[in-house]
Amino acid sequence: MSTEFSIVTIVKHRTQQLSNLLSSIERSSVIPKEVVIVWMTSPSDESLLSSEHFDIQHCFTTHSELPIAKARNRGFEACTTAKIIYLDVDCICPETLLQEMTAPLVNGKVTTANITDLPCKTEEVSESVLQGLAAIPVQAPKELPFVHFDATAFAITSDDFDRLGGFDTDYDGYGFSDVDFAMRCSQAGLTLVNTGRHVFKQFHMHFNPPLNHLCDLVANAELFKQKWSCYPFCDYFEKFAELGYVNADYEQAGIRVTRLASEEELDEFFIEQPCEEQPEVAEEMRQTA
Repeated sequence: MSTEFSIVTIVKHRTQQLSNLLSSIERSSVIPKEVVIVWMTSPSDESLLSSEHFDIQHCFTTHSELPIAKARNRGFEACTTAKIIYLDVDCICPETLLQEMTAPLVNGKVTTANITDLPCKTEEVSESVLQGLAAIPVQAPKELPFVHFDATAFAITSDDFDRLGGFDTDYDGYGFSDVDFAMRCSQAGLTLVNTGRHVFKQFHMHFNPPLNHLCDLVANAELFKQKWSCYPFCDYFEKFAELGYVNADYEQAGIRVTRLASEEELDEFFIEQPCEEQPEVAEEMRQTA
């Protein structure tokens, strides 16, 4: 008999990505008891989705522009099972992923998967695309330091999440609440295990580097340093400094915004199309723990 588990995701405008995620969960080898969707916007017709295969709870967190930490916590609080998987709304799950993430999950352990970017637009995701990706080799499960934690897809017990206190809601908007969470997981002695499986990540238009979140990133980086006496690992800051948006001596003098990007500059860094190359497993360091 399969162990009951819940899935949490948060969403603002990516309704097509959400539909694809739910479809992949419906095709999984094990089905969750419930999927909790936290909307970072007001209720609408789009927030009435349902499934014949599992219960869907719709929750709302709208008291800041992008309340990521609050929304994640709201989702976990609404779950009624002992095992919980968090998935970004961009995720698509291969058939056995949920089983591989929940089967070994016990208190003291966090399970995750390799993140593989899809090489197509969201509306082009099809069975043939997913079948082609099924040939990507699966690796053996491996224990990793929390430097490799990626909040895109992870599973944790409700006991451990509660013991950690969830995501720190002092981080406002975009950036580093997940890095802080990884630090606290490591500090608490939890173990991170990569199942060796893949979760596919759908494309969405974005800025690279994320200049649209510059002020959030700077404020949250300062909060992180106050807590942990160091800045979080972030390639973006070197790029921001190179472009003159933050001070170049931020590591010694503290990071501050020196100027904001113009509309023309933002357009220069706007990514409208996915990379056409074949996806590769993301192995770069995403966080520091």
